[in-house]
Parts: sequence; C-alpha cells; structure tokens
Amino acid sequence: MSNIISYKVKKGDVIFLENDVADCAYIIESGSIELLINNNGLQSRISKLAEGAMFGEMALIDRHQRSATAVASEDSELIVIPNKYFNDKLVNSDKFILLLLKTIQQRYREMRCRLDRVLQESEFRKHLDVNDDIKNDLEQTAAYACIQIKAEQNLKLALEKNELVLFYQPIIALKDFSVVGCEALIRWQHPREGLVMPSEFIELAEQTGLIVPMGRWIIEEAVQAFSRFVDSGLNLEFISINLSGKQFGNADLISNIKQIFEFNHVDPGKVKFEITESILMDKSVNIDNILGELKALGSHIAIDDFGTGYSSFAYLHQFPIDTLKIDKSFVYSMSYNHKSFEIVRSLCVLAKAIGLNVVAEGVESAKELTMLKELGVEYVQGYYFAKPMSSDDFKIFQVNTDQ
Repeated sequence: MSNIISYKVKKGDVIFLENDVADCAYIIESGSIELLINNNGLQSRISKLAEGAMFGEMALIDRHQRSATAVASEDSELIVIPNKYFNDKLVNSDKFILLLLKTIQQRYREMRCRLDRVLQESEFRKHLDVNDDIKNDLEQTAAYACIQIKAEQNLKLALEKNELVLFYQPIIALKDFSVVGCEALIRWQHPREGLVMPSEFIELAEQTGLIVPMGRWIIEEAVQAFSRFVDSGLNLEFISINLSGKQFGNADLISNIKQIFEFNHVDPGKVKFEITESILMDKSVNIDNILGELKALGSHIAIDDFGTGYSSFAYLHQFPIDTLKIDKSFVYSMSYNHKSFEIVRSLCVLAKAIGLNVVAEGVESAKELTMLKELGVEYVQGYYFAKPMSSDDFKIFQVNTDQ
C-alpha cells in the first residue's frame, strides 16, 4: 500500500494547475484552499475549501487532467493521497459505484463547458454556490474520510514501529485447575492513547487489508512466545491464535504459516487456530481446503464464540473442527436464564458425541464454574481466573485454587 503523507504549503502556493496530469488527491488538515478555473484568460474562483475538505480526487476517478487550479489561500497542511492508494480503493469498491462516479464525472465535464459561458456574466455566478446543507454534508463526509485515512496510516505505522503487542489469557483445565494453554490477544500500545483494545482497530485493519500483514505478525509473535513459555518451564499443551476471515482470502496464508512454523521450530500440533462461524459460511474462498491444509500441517481448529452466529450444526461434521468455544454471553447468563443453560448443556452433549472438546469463555464467577464442571466442560477461560496479561506476567501466573 502506498504511503499517505502530510506536507505544508504557504499562502499563495500552487498545489496543482488546471490541465495538469493528476497523480494524487488531497485532504485539508488545516488552512484553506481556493479552486480556480481559467475563463477567457482570467482566473475565476469556483470554490474555497476549508479544513476537512477533499479536493483533486475528480481527475483520479476517470484518469483525466485537472479541471481546476488549486492555490493555498492561507498557510495550510495537506494530507496527500497517492494515485495508487486511490486506485486500490476504487478497484476494490462496488463496480456499480465506480460506474456511477465515472458517469457523474463525465456529466460534470459536459456541464463545465456550458458553465464557462455562464461565468462570463457575474449576475449568474451566485448559481454556482453549493447549497449550505449539501456543503455541510460534503464537509462532514470529507472530515470522516480524513479521520479514516489518518487512522489507517497510524495503524500501518504502529505495525512498522512495533507498537502492537500480544497479551495472553490463560486457559484452565477443570479436572485439576492447571494452565494448559493460552489465547493470544492483540493490543495496540499507542504512544499517546495508551493501551488500545482490538475492538478499536481490528475492523479498520480488515477494511484496509492491514489485517494480512498484522495477522502474520500475530502468528509469528505468538508461536515465539509459546516457545519462550515452554523453555521457561511451563507445561503448556497449546496456544490459540485467532484468524480473520480476510486472512483466508490471502493465497499465501498456508505457506506463510508453514514458513513460520519451520523457521521457529514450533510443533504445529501445539497451535490451535480460532475462527468464527461467519468464516465457515463465506462462499468467496474455499474454506474447506484451507482448513484441511491447516489440519494437514498438524494444527487444530476451534470455532470461536460458537452459538452466536447463523451457521448450521452440519458444519461441525463438514469441516475438520476440534474445539467448540462457547460464547461468554451464554456462560454469563446461564446461571439465571434457563434457555442459556440449556444451550450450553446441549452444546456440551453435542461436542462430546462427535468427539470435540469444549472451552467456555468469559467465566466470571464460582457459580458459573461449578455449573460448567457439572456439564462436563473441559476447559475454561475468563476473568474469574485472569484477564489477558503480558508475556512476562503469564510466565509467572498461577491459578488461585482458593477462589
């Protein structure tokens, strides 16, 4: 992905000229910009753009020359959106939307020829002003786009600057309350905002494709951490790593995982990949083959948050699943909601019948723990035992059996 950069311009600086070849678009981070067009040898102002506005994108959509000249009307700071970045977004957008944009562009250029004549008569210039409501909507949309683009760039830099870290939540075996594994969970150690939870940035990573390099980093960091845990004397059976649906669309997923295993000398059988029900339902990729290849490597597969999606129980025998992770919403409510209890009980019976093990997530009370043990649940994780913790803290963690 091409880098998005910021740069400053002085009052009077020309950002681009009318009829220039377009190579980027801009968002005004601060200051203001005037757009001018040539009218019989004289330049006429058609718009003045303020902070948050986007400009220069029109010529990128239909690969046309610049339709106006852009000049800084005061000292300003601009975010530059490279042509490659813009084109990547267009290619991945809905084809109908792309066609619509190009149609609008063509009509604009046709109207521009007519407006050139109108501009010669000053009494008609007021008709060129954009309706205030429309202008406000456009400014708000551009401001949101600016925030999204800056967030994407910040996330990309976070990956490059090693600001991302993994935390580890212990997974406990109920038979003897031993720590048998852990789930690797990503966090962003932001230099100003502090520790940022994945709910704040994972969706952005998926939307922008950053989840692919981020996902590879997570796998590599997690297996290295697992090796360190074992070397420090921990008797762990496995580490769980979450996979995003977007990673399944990456043709190099399996080869990358295999390479990571080989380079770090990690037993694939010690790695459990967690996926959601929605991934099983995704028809855009061959999930069956990919899961089969993961199993062929020797790794295990778990369905995360089971029971919250819309998948059929048929998927449990259609795909090579090893573990059901019962969603915390059922665990939390089963002590007072009979339906939730019956769902958990049914899932336990089903899993046992088809040879799957069960992990109950989100355990927060002794009552929940007792009920799960009576239902035959093998493994649990949750705040009752421990929150996700740093690698150093995990090494010395011990279960408090007096809870």
